Amino acid sequence: MARIKQGVFSWEDVLAHRYQNNKPTALSRSRRASAISGRAQTEKQSVPASDWTVQAQSPLLAKLSPELRLMIWEMVLGGMRIHIVQQSNRRMSHVVCPLTDLCDICRGDSPQPAKEKFRSIGNLLALPMACRQIYRESIYLLYTMNTFEFSNTWSLTYLRPTIPPDLWDAIRDVELRWAFPGHWLPSKDPVKKVYFSAGRQQWLETCKALTRMKSLQSFTLQLSGSWFCEPVEKIPIFLEPLRDLNLQRGWNLQLPKQPYYVKQIRNIDGDLRKRGIDCLVRA
Repeated sequence: MARIKQGVFSWEDVLAHRYQNNKPTALSRSRRASAISGRAQTEKQSVPASDWTVQAQSPLLAKLSPELRLMIWEMVLGGMRIHIVQQSNRRMSHVVCPLTDLCDICRGDSPQPAKEKFRSIGNLLALPMACRQIYRESIYLLYTMNTFEFSNTWSLTYLRPTIPPDLWDAIRDVELRWAFPGHWLPSKDPVKKVYFSAGRQQWLETCKALTRMKSLQSFTLQLSGSWFCEPVEKIPIFLEPLRDLNLQRGWNLQLPKQPYYVKQIRNIDGDLRKRGIDCLVRA
């Protein structure tokens, strides 16, 4: 909870209080336990597709082979870049990226998209929720075949408790963009110090959640020039909480496209490797 001082409310208190108050409602315990009768992942791994009960009344399920059905599910549910956003009512929503220069969120012009662009997370589940068999065949494709992009540090930790743990652990590709102010780094500046404590805690929680994602294969952290403008020697301090993020191919750090960072890429890369932070630095 927010740290309350007797008779005094600092900006740190306000930020911490806002972080707690904006948290969405977590998935109920019964829904976590059931997740559509349960452990779809266990069933998916232990029961061959050929042994699933065929619904004879459904031409789609009765006449098409499992291989063809999986191709259809992949086309419907895969290959998307999904921006995770939060509505004013604290509910988590998404915007499917058009994968063009027209995307306001990718350009950083509109971190909070127009209301009509919001889509409930449940809308992505329309196909899997059609019936139990389609759910078993398709649900993990939604989480394994898409990129989940978070343009706000809070969004990743907010999303986690709203979906079943086994589906969260199925996510393979994550991007974090632009919402990392440099004033979260230790500083002697009294103005920056105001924000350090509250902001740092949220960053640590985000890093902790990332390092515990069991199926994560690809991760990109993009620092935007509009926020991040710290000297290169402070970058390893900022990234220290990601030391335990050990991916098979490492992860990507995208620095602002400023001459200062472009010239220092080699030094930054060497500094990070000395500290045991395995990432590919780009600008």
